[in-house]
Amino acid sequence: MKIGIILIILVVVLGTVSAQSVFAHQPDFSVQTPEDILKFCEFFYEEYELFGLDGLVDLHPQYPNLRACAILYNHIAWSSTHQARDIVLIAEIEKYLGDSSFLKERHITKFTTMPAWVIQDTIRWTNGDYKDSLYAYSVRALIENNIVSPKIVDNTSQRLCVDGFCAKETDYVTYSHTSKFGNTITEKFEVEKIDENGITINSRIISEEGIKNHQFLLDENSRIPIDEKCCMTEKFLYKIPIEIGDVVDQKYKVYGIATYPIGNLLREGMVAETQDKTKVIVIDKQTGLLLSEKFEKTEITTNWEKSSVLSTNVFEKSEGVQYHGLKIPSWWKTTAMWFTDGLTSEDEYIQALEHMIENRILIV
Repeated sequence: MKIGIILIILVVVLGTVSAQSVFAHQPDFSVQTPEDILKFCEFFYEEYELFGLDGLVDLHPQYPNLRACAILYNHIAWSSTHQARDIVLIAEIEKYLGDSSFLKERHITKFTTMPAWVIQDTIRWTNGDYKDSLYAYSVRALIENNIVSPKIVDNTSQRLCVDGFCAKETDYVTYSHTSKFGNTITEKFEVEKIDENGITINSRIISEEGIKNHQFLLDENSRIPIDEKCCMTEKFLYKIPIEIGDVVDQKYKVYGIATYPIGNLLREGMVAETQDKTKVIVIDKQTGLLLSEKFEKTEITTNWEKSSVLSTNVFEKSEGVQYHGLKIPSWWKTTAMWFTDGLTSEDEYIQALEHMIENRILIV
């Protein structure tokens, strides 16, 4: 059992690491050895101490099994200052890993035919030895290497717009709020449901005080109700279209357009400010999503000065890869088992995968 848990660490973290953290830093190294595993877990230890396991995993959905690092965090040698500390921890990893040649094969970044490790991982998943997140990892690898090629899903064109407010269920956005003292809080909003009652939002705030969850309806102006007293953000969804010269929410005048980076995407944002020029916001022109807001210090009680998007699925033009909201129907295991047992061909399995992903029945 322990072997499987530690193997997960290598599965999750090998390759070019690109997760954004709450501290806006990210690993710039690949993970291919036990020494690298230790380095990776050390990199995230500060966040683990601050937010706990659940908060750490929530901040880095690309690595759903990052919690496996807790095995090392809870080892008696982790906090030791002894000069042999690293040797002990690395030896512990090596003991669990055993022969890692199979794992190294798993992490060849480029391939043109379905590799054996994908089939083996699928077998382990259908047998119940691997969780859905590990099976999803192998499917993503197939997509990234064009073995599985579902049609591109353009999320921005699938938005439900009512009177200028555009959203769809499963939309999420996570903000990083930074104070003048350098403290950071993350806040995630997710559209739970859209019906005749309005737009139901789930919110989650992660701070030094822990994790707080709330659920509420946006008001008629898409604001978060004041009586909720839950959220750092007053409003994250604005009415579109927005043009230069417009006055937004009776207090922000739009004065320009700016290119705003979100991950590896560049978004066209409408820049607006209050009349006294103490607050500036940037709103995505196409969707109305708040991209950033900044407060100028006007008095000593100003606590939170800057907020910006940390992650979101609103702008994704994906091929079925969606780190949040993993969805794999239980009955799909039967189809996967037919493939691993040789009852269906590789081509049939790939076609079935593409169909499932294109129709959002399977989300990885």
